[in-house]
Amino acid sequence: MNRIFLSIAFVMIAAGLLAQPLVLHKQHSFAKRIPAGNFSGITQISQGLYAVVDDKQPDGFYLFQLDFRFKNGKLKKVTNKGFVASGLSNRDAEDIVYRPLSKTLFINGEADSEVLEYLIEGQPSGRRLQMPEIFKHIRPNQGIESLAYDAESDRIWLTTEHSLPADSSQNLIRLQSFDAATLFPLQQFAYRLEPPMAKKPGRAHVLGVSALTALPDGRLLVLERECYLPKRKIGAWVMCRLFLVDTHSTDSLTTSSQKMSDDTSCLKKHLLCQWRTRNLRLANYEGMCLGPLLPDGRQVVVMVSDSQNRYGSLLRDWFKTLVLPVSLQPVD
Repeated sequence: MNRIFLSIAFVMIAAGLLAQPLVLHKQHSFAKRIPAGNFSGITQISQGLYAVVDDKQPDGFYLFQLDFRFKNGKLKKVTNKGFVASGLSNRDAEDIVYRPLSKTLFINGEADSEVLEYLIEGQPSGRRLQMPEIFKHIRPNQGIESLAYDAESDRIWLTTEHSLPADSSQNLIRLQSFDAATLFPLQQFAYRLEPPMAKKPGRAHVLGVSALTALPDGRLLVLERECYLPKRKIGAWVMCRLFLVDTHSTDSLTTSSQKMSDDTSCLKKHLLCQWRTRNLRLANYEGMCLGPLLPDGRQVVVMVSDSQNRYGSLLRDWFKTLVLPVSLQPVD
């Protein structure tokens, strides 16, 4: 009889875990523990230790210690452990990923449209991703924005924030994968951006993909971010929309130089959650990576914002976590 009750209890607990919703925690800043920055990418190196790039610093990365509440995935504390310089000048670093197999990091520079490999001590290894030709012709300040590392397939993914000059459609971008061992390109897919939410022109308007993250099952999280600054500057807002993408949902492009148009077959994407920030809590999230696994098996995702060096002493360096359910099901 006891075995029956135990079996029933196990089934009930498992069903409860599968039914758990995605949890989106409030954002927090840790101004006394980390320097003001232009943080644009984050990756986990080991439990609690993360590398963070700043697109205005000399080439290299910060090491931050992140402490979580392992009951719910909330972030308790972020502490600066120092900056690791590479010896190169600023490359406008936009993202960073860590490959445990080689104990190396990959950082993309928007200024040079290159993704270089770095030793954990900070020095460049001399290797770089073998970039398809189409990614070498990019509009100024619209280069490679986001990286992701898929440990299951040992692949690196990248994309630009906006469409490439070669593509006629302004709301299509390319997701490109690479073999992380050889650094040669693999498949490339078309991805369609959401239409803008802003209804009228402003002083500034930025729309596109700001971050990628690969899940353990090979699917991708894609963060689309829209920043809008009205002409009078009052009422600025940032809308973030997080999508789940399965790269098996459509065929890859036949060649990396294939021109894309409105008729191009795109990856299917599903909205997981969205949030808007404004006024003194304005947060332009540009970095995203996997955090720890909670004891109940749920996955924490970590995000960091670019405060433009705490612009005007008004903006803050925000961190945000969300917790994915054990069985991640998209919202159609």
